[in-house]
Amino acid sequence: MRRSEFPKSSVLPHIAFAKRSPLRAAGLFTAVGLASTLGYALGLAAAIGLGAMVSATMARPTRPPLDVAAKTAFDPSPFILNALLVPALDDDAPLRWVDPRPRLRCGPGTVVRVNGLPLRPGELVPDVPFELQWWTDECYPFGLQGPRFDGGVKLTVFREDWGFSAMVTPSGLSSTSAGTQVRIQPGSARLPQCIDAEGSQPCGL
Repeated sequence: MRRSEFPKSSVLPHIAFAKRSPLRAAGLFTAVGLASTLGYALGLAAAIGLGAMVSATMARPTRPPLDVAAKTAFDPSPFILNALLVPALDDDAPLRWVDPRPRLRCGPGTVVRVNGLPLRPGELVPDVPFELQWWTDECYPFGLQGPRFDGGVKLTVFREDWGFSAMVTPSGLSSTSAGTQVRIQPGSARLPQCIDAEGSQPCGL
């Protein structure tokens, strides 16, 4: 697809929204997340009540408390393009690179490369598949209230009719939030996350 044919109306609103409200774009505080947290809390309460009933009739060894924080830790793997691609794109077409490190408040050890070369702000984003490589040093792609990223990752990015897709190859990349560390998993990602049943455009467009 040539740059002149790239669907500006499809992808640019998602890029702008992800930059304007990174936590909302990643769905950190959705109703689903709240419901999941409530479900864990109710399950824990039920387990405690059942344990009390059983202990009244027979002596049983006590179990260590459940690690609720580990169960409810946010895994940003599905939102890796929101975290590390969107901040590197400008808000106009044709898409050009910008330096994402100041926006993410990254530490001095952060390195960003495109196809093996240092990212050069102002250059056009390739139409063909490209590799976006990061080594993150205390980066906060979802704001200071969100998780901190440390470690490396290679994103092999493809431009689609509806946005972007990518193959994700981490090299020790992790996110840390509220003292809980989560390893970013290898796999695939897309931006936006929701695509209609025909796979032709983002949901709601």
